[in-house]
Amino acid sequence: MRSFLIAFFIFLIWAFFGLWLYSWLQNDTEPTAALTENTLQADTVNIPDTVPNSLKNNPPKIDSSTVETTNAMTVKNEDGAIVFMFNEGIRSHRNSATIAVPESSIDFKYNINTYLIEHPDKEVQITSIYSPEENMETPNLGIQRGNKIKQLLMATGVSSEKIVIKPVIKDISFNENGAFSNGFSFAFKPWDKDRGEQMTINLPETVTVYPKFSETGIIVNSDLRKLLKDIKTAKSNHPEMSIEVIGHTDNVGNANDNYRMGLQYARQVRWFLISKGGFDKSTIKAASKGETEPIDTNNSKRGRNVNRRIEIVYNYNG
Repeated sequence: MRSFLIAFFIFLIWAFFGLWLYSWLQNDTEPTAALTENTLQADTVNIPDTVPNSLKNNPPKIDSSTVETTNAMTVKNEDGAIVFMFNEGIRSHRNSATIAVPESSIDFKYNINTYLIEHPDKEVQITSIYSPEENMETPNLGIQRGNKIKQLLMATGVSSEKIVIKPVIKDISFNENGAFSNGFSFAFKPWDKDRGEQMTINLPETVTVYPKFSETGIIVNSDLRKLLKDIKTAKSNHPEMSIEVIGHTDNVGNANDNYRMGLQYARQVRWFLISKGGFDKSTIKAASKGETEPIDTNNSKRGRNVNRRIEIVYNYNG
């Protein structure tokens, strides 16, 4: 009996020890919430250490041609690359030729003058936007505002024969004070030395318009109606003048198809002008440049919309 009690007592001791050991091992192997959180935090901290040193020291450069600059005023070269950019644009005002140059952008005229001195074979083209909803004036407000910029450039030393004003008819979102801060942009192009004769007879400048494009053709909008009025005025002052309507596209698709599409749109605008304006058919021609002469990048939707346009060129035949 005594031996049985001793054996039973030893069994109880070992059983208690076994239960305690099992419980201890279970608690030691289960991760706690604090451990899991610390592990994730440690992984997050270690991620940058996997970046190659070459990228840390030399981060990739951003291609300026793909950067949206809708709130800035840009000066580009003939390839569409940004040469200068100013965060604030020159302000224009509804139904007025008045402009206001912010202090932060005042250097634009000096930069343009310096560039033209260093590149004597170039000219600067001023794109000046005006709205079809503004007052109808002769010359139009796009030209009037562009002439204000031209005067600033000439006062800085830029030759007048190297300044081209390109008014663009486009919807404008004026603010509550009737101001618009994105009405001008600039581009350097090869200098056209043969423009002198045309300037001396005071013909209208080349005009760019943005009718509404669709798969079935061009839809007449306020831009085209404003253009028709401007051409009537120009033709009354210069009856001998002829007009060339040139279609431009983006580079999406086949180049030959884009040429045909540009020509199709130009012909539709030509027919609108002839049918609504009563002009002699022989004085208005249609042509296409297709995708060959972009004025903005084709790498963004905004740029492609800018490149899809109609250009009106006034020619003197006297």
